[in-house]
Amino acid sequence: MFSKLIQSCRHSIQLKLFLSLTAIVALSLAAILASQVYLVQEFFVRQAETNLRGSNYLLSRVLADPLFEHDYALLQSRLEAIQSKLPLCNFQLKDNIGSVVYKVGEVRSISDTSFNSNTRDHCYNTVLPVIHGEQLLGTVRMGVRTDDIAHARTILINESIFFAMFWFAIFMLPFFVQIRRLTKPLVNLSKAAQEISKGNLDYPAPMLLRSEDELSQLISSFQGMTQSLVRNRNEQAASLDALRNEKTTLDTLLTTMPIGVVFADHGQVCYCNESFRHMFQFDLDEQIVGMKNDRLLLRITQNVADTDSALKAITSMLASRKLTDPAYITLKNGRILRLLSNVVIAPESSSYLGRFWLFEDQTKEQKVLQAAELNAEHDALTSIYNRRRFDMDLPRMMAQAERDEKRLTLMIFDLDEFKPINDIYGHESGDIVLKQIAHSLSSQLRRNEVLYRIGGDEFALLLGSISDDEVKIIADRIVNLVSSLAFRFKGNIVNVGCSIGIANYPADADTPQSLLQLADQAMYEAKKSGKCQYVIGKRHELTATDLA
Repeated sequence: MFSKLIQSCRHSIQLKLFLSLTAIVALSLAAILASQVYLVQEFFVRQAETNLRGSNYLLSRVLADPLFEHDYALLQSRLEAIQSKLPLCNFQLKDNIGSVVYKVGEVRSISDTSFNSNTRDHCYNTVLPVIHGEQLLGTVRMGVRTDDIAHARTILINESIFFAMFWFAIFMLPFFVQIRRLTKPLVNLSKAAQEISKGNLDYPAPMLLRSEDELSQLISSFQGMTQSLVRNRNEQAASLDALRNEKTTLDTLLTTMPIGVVFADHGQVCYCNESFRHMFQFDLDEQIVGMKNDRLLLRITQNVADTDSALKAITSMLASRKLTDPAYITLKNGRILRLLSNVVIAPESSSYLGRFWLFEDQTKEQKVLQAAELNAEHDALTSIYNRRRFDMDLPRMMAQAERDEKRLTLMIFDLDEFKPINDIYGHESGDIVLKQIAHSLSSQLRRNEVLYRIGGDEFALLLGSISDDEVKIIADRIVNLVSSLAFRFKGNIVNVGCSIGIANYPADADTPQSLLQLADQAMYEAKKSGKCQYVIGKRHELTATDLA
């Protein structure tokens, strides 16, 4: 209980002010009292010393005559009279040769003849010479009692202390009233500030004072601050309600979206929706929010078919500070996901807040796109590559051959005696011939040999990095294969042949157009020379080889 009281007093500004003023007034009164006692005592001492000097002179004159005349009886009589009239504590008379003529009490050695030198025993010791004319007859050593001065000083001190205490009480009363008046509003203001610091903004603020001093201005400012805090609290509460509603709406939207959404800051995952959990087959009790980013990346790559390409795509996106281009990753279950990412920057400070990741299931779309690309690049009748794919592959493979410092061979051939089949047996029969020839040739092609249908009955074959002998062997194989095929239409056996034009890059042509033109010219030269043969086009001449 006592310790709590002491603790409360230590933190009370009222008590601190009161004690400070008490100390100031007490020290001031003590200084005044000490100065007063000192000055009065000095006055008494100076007055006593003046009186004593006069008495010493008379005493020296009284003792000089009998001592000079050696009238010791008269001297004895005068000394006894002096002793009876003066309050002496000791007395000693010596003649000029140092012999003690008269002594009363214990005479002390004297080093200082001031009143302050020997006041502890209330006895003032002094030495004075006894002179007759100019002749030194002896010395008198005596001590005069100073009890009256000490008593007067004691009375002075007591009365000064009494009056000092009286005036101290008189002075402190208005101080205490004024301190009480100042500190009471401060105490109320402190309580209100403590309650507000705890969040209790509804705590009543101190009442305004009638005066216009600084304390009134402080209370007025505090009330204004409290009202502003209340308004801000109400506005923040309204904003918080709106944010909660928006968050609920956003959570509902993200939960129902088929797109997987993840938001992560520098260190960990801050949000993910159910679609993301379902895409990567997380357990229901597995906590994703709060998971470290590297651990989440490891969990994602465990479900990816090609880990290296997925890591490369994610690393590239992490290096970007804007909306990334889409990347596609294939999961082990065959699903194809489109991945997008973008950073979130604080608008006020432009600081990095985190990164959004979006995972969209594109399995159906990719299959449709792949089918569309397949249809766009493949011939609908023969299922081999079409003219569009040929126009794309020819410059690409020529550039590759230039980089590898190898050559590229182009073969163009069309079917001999094909038009009569369409005219006699119909286009359906012609389609059968085209499909069978395309199938037979495709089944014998090697990895670096690509077959295209670039027209009605016209085909092209691109051969990478083969020798002249291999070119001739392949050309012979194609001519022989096509000639060996037999078709039965309406009970009749029908055969076709083919004429082949060959051109090499870069030996005979420098551009795709010149290479195609040279091969085409060689093919027509083969037809003119009798068909069912191949012709190798040269930069300045054409060479024909008849296989018939």
